Amino acid sequence: MKSFLLLLVIATLSCGQQPPSQPPAGQRCSGRNFNGRRCCTPENPCGFGEGDCDGPLDGGSNDGHRGCEGNLVCGSNNCKKFGLYFHEKDDCCDDPSALPERPQPVLLPGALLEPPAGQRCRGRNYAPGRRCCTPEHPCGEGEGDCDGAGDGGVNDGDRGCKRGLVCGSNNCKKFGFYYHEKDDCCERPTGGFVSQPSNNKGSDWGPWSKWSDCSNVGIKTRTQNCIGNDCTLNNGRVGSVNTQERYCFKKK
Repeated sequence: MKSFLLLLVIATLSCGQQPPSQPPAGQRCSGRNFNGRRCCTPENPCGFGEGDCDGPLDGGSNDGHRGCEGNLVCGSNNCKKFGLYFHEKDDCCDDPSALPERPQPVLLPGALLEPPAGQRCRGRNYAPGRRCCTPEHPCGEGEGDCDGAGDGGVNDGDRGCKRGLVCGSNNCKKFGFYYHEKDDCCERPTGGFVSQPSNNKGSDWGPWSKWSDCSNVGIKTRTQNCIGNDCTLNNGRVGSVNTQERYCFKKK
């Protein structure tokens, strides 16, 4: 049966036909819309065109390519070419030649280089990893990874974010360079990033200092001091001094 499915997928791709809209009979792993995420595991690896696998391009703790049979590799968001029934974020076992090169990171102006001290949810590159934001422990603005509706399948919707926030999709990089490109962060419904409060009514932080001059390594900083003895922010940060870093371009 697996050999037949493999030949069917190859024939479809080579002839330029539109991928099937329904899973072929007998396919074990048909993506999160049918079998959930990470159906392909090292214990039960998948064949060509099956998913979802948990490969190295997912970042954090993952199965590498061990969720795929033989010399196959786990792709990234590549399942749609095998079947329209897959979710756009499903990863399927594929030929090694089809594995995309990881793009060079894009440095977004205003993105923090390192997680702020005390931040509980910092994405899959840091413990506790993916889906740190849950309905039981919702996150503040700029924290992730949350499991929103954009992930498809069974998910938390926006319940992994604090009231008034929504779970974005692959949006964490704008909040911090330390996030993985697939991390989803809690944000305001408009999708806009709003800087941390600066001495607003009810805030226990004083005003921000002026930005420092651009350093030789292209970073400028500013600080914010605690007014009282115990300062916190909406996303759980605690401390007496709050520091922000920004990329900058030093004039020659």
